[in-house]
Amino acid sequence: MATMILTGVPIYTMDGQQSVCEALVIEDERIRYTGDSAEAKKRYPDAEAVVIEKGCILPGFIDAHMHLRDFALLFRDLDLSSVRLKDELLERVQMTVADREKDKWITGGGASFRLLESVHREDLDAVTPHNPLVLYSRDMHSMLVNTAVLAHCHIDDSRQDPMGGKIERDTSDRPSGILRERAIDLVKRHIPEEQTVAVQSAIGQGVEKLLSCGVTTLCDCSIYAPDLLMHTLMKRYHQGKLLCRAVVMYDDRLSVRLGSMGIQSLFGNNKVKVGGCKLILDGSLSSMTAAMSRPYVGKGTTGMLLMEENELYQILKRSYNDHLWAGVHAIGDRAVEIALRVFQKIGKEIDVPKLPKRIEHAQTLNDEDVGKFADTGIIPVVNPAHISFDRMHALAYLGSRARLEHRLGSLLEAGATLAMGSDAPVGPVNPLYGLYAAVERKDFEEGPEFRFFPRECIELGDALYAYTMGSAAAVGMEHELGSLEKGKYADIVVLSHDVFKTEIGILRDIKVQMTIVGGEIVYDTRRKN
Repeated sequence: MATMILTGVPIYTMDGQQSVCEALVIEDERIRYTGDSAEAKKRYPDAEAVVIEKGCILPGFIDAHMHLRDFALLFRDLDLSSVRLKDELLERVQMTVADREKDKWITGGGASFRLLESVHREDLDAVTPHNPLVLYSRDMHSMLVNTAVLAHCHIDDSRQDPMGGKIERDTSDRPSGILRERAIDLVKRHIPEEQTVAVQSAIGQGVEKLLSCGVTTLCDCSIYAPDLLMHTLMKRYHQGKLLCRAVVMYDDRLSVRLGSMGIQSLFGNNKVKVGGCKLILDGSLSSMTAAMSRPYVGKGTTGMLLMEENELYQILKRSYNDHLWAGVHAIGDRAVEIALRVFQKIGKEIDVPKLPKRIEHAQTLNDEDVGKFADTGIIPVVNPAHISFDRMHALAYLGSRARLEHRLGSLLEAGATLAMGSDAPVGPVNPLYGLYAAVERKDFEEGPEFRFFPRECIELGDALYAYTMGSAAAVGMEHELGSLEKGKYADIVVLSHDVFKTEIGILRDIKVQMTIVGGEIVYDTRRKN
């Protein structure tokens, strides 16, 4: 690999001093020099000079929480993310069914839970009489299915709710087609696996999309068939087709198997690594299954706690003793409180290795819990792009307690290390959307009066740090990734605008000009012109 000098625009290193330099030298996959442009050319006279004419250079974005397989496959049949009305949803389904073979399964997603809740399975039956249909809610914690699916999965009037899940019923006490939390597993296990070639192709396309958005490393948190995902990623790696880096999380069952074999976190190669143990403690806000300390407004429910505190402790204790770090999904304040308490307990035990401790989403935080993240070194892996669609749910379901949602500013003030992820396909995969949401706490097209509790806004520099160095720390790779410093991997994104010298609203129009992973240019708009 030839030595390369990048120069021409400001290079924001995201190091501890937030240094800005003129030139960066890449050699043998890594950064060998950052500093003055003339000095770089003097030290490396034979290097290829790549002069960027406009924009800026940043470390490659690290998506600390996404679902690669779902992102690659979910919307391939039916994308409902822009649908707002029941009739429009049914029309989209009918159009999709029109060119499908009879009995072929159709999956889709992206609709709000409120919209899915307004549709009965019999509404779906009218437009999908012969095809099993599965529609995931935007937060992936609920699904709507038609009668063909219920029959195939043996979910009838007598079927009881599984532990940690709920089969919604209509006024006649029949399954309505809505399944929540672990009830969706009753269907998932029956959905036919796509052909291996199709899955590999879709994941390849998903990675290409990530690279076009400047994401150079992802942490997959789906825990749905992570062994199959790892197999696909490793196959692409050996074929020389894996252009990004990936860290794969495992559920507690598979983590036990890894531990018994002596496989630890970050086992792997320079592109694919074992992550840690991913656990789901509660549900989501939009499905009203997040575990809250007080009932949802007018609902009489406090959500779902999917695991008892002692069970969580035992699993985490075993995982860390096996040198596998862990991330606990916790959205409601009750769930976050439990996760914090268990991590604090484990952190005090001298026989537990010092590995990353993560709370995924960390969405609803009571005042007394905010400071505990910094005190114990727990990393909140937040998803700021969720703010705009969580906002109305929070106001409707939590009332005055809506201020407890997405407390990015408070966490930073308390000294926590923030990591950021898209949670794709739940949220948009483009980091620039997440950065805007973290800074403005509203959608691009909305005025400043729509900011959701603006006290929790953070500065762009802090948001960028969270999407680079903070996320690198969340996957235990802060010494290899996350900043443009000598010795680290040359994972770089070149943007069309200087993000620190433009209006924040311009983020929507900023394009990725080039993405570099390990010194290799893997996405380059110049090649398309």
